[in-house]
Amino acid sequence: MTDRFVLAHLKAFRARAAIGAWTAQAPEAWATSVGIPALSPSFSSKTMTRAVLKSASTDESVSDRDLLWGVLAWGKMRRDAARRLAKNEAAWTEVVNRLRNGGLTRAESYRLCSDAVARMPAGGIGPAYYTKLIFFANPRHDGYIMDQWTSRSVNLLVSGDPVVRMRTKTHVDPRNDDLVFETYCQIVEDLSGKLTGKTAEETEQCLFSEGGRNRQPWRDYVMSHG
Repeated sequence: MTDRFVLAHLKAFRARAAIGAWTAQAPEAWATSVGIPALSPSFSSKTMTRAVLKSASTDESVSDRDLLWGVLAWGKMRRDAARRLAKNEAAWTEVVNRLRNGGLTRAESYRLCSDAVARMPAGGIGPAYYTKLIFFANPRHDGYIMDQWTSRSVNLLVSGDPVVRMRTKTHVDPRNDDLVFETYCQIVEDLSGKLTGKTAEETEQCLFSEGGRNRQPWRDYVMSHG
């Protein structure tokens, strides 16, 4: 896999790689603004962090529904998209149940989610968000989040054709299949071996970097080159 990387971009990534801050919050206010029925008090009052959500995947006291909305609240899903998804809440709660308990590989997890989207095309969710469900709900935690910034980063770092197809510059194409996702995840893992002391999860966070007012160097680099 090493030979597939563009050396100049890889050097730039290694020099700039840093985990950006992600504002964690309790899902109560977000869920209320979406207009969905209340989550369980014991869960909705917690601050949603990566550690809390990963732990929830195997916590029998956390319902599938709570985990579904907890992940989407953590990801700051657009409220109009969340309202569309809420119309198919039962179906997506079942998806979360299978991610948690089905012993699925990450490729199988991706196929499960993409098949669900195919049945509910106006459901308000695409790869950038259902890979968040895959990462947090599947206890393997090895299906990394494939959103616009991590995808654009990987496409920049790897030579040749883009690894992840983009529908627009800011949206991951829903036609990416499980083979694309598996390749993407393997690249994240390969990159983690090139960042001193970084796990694959931390490498994914470095690929995402940080935008907004506190935009980090790697995000600047991707915006300039990719």
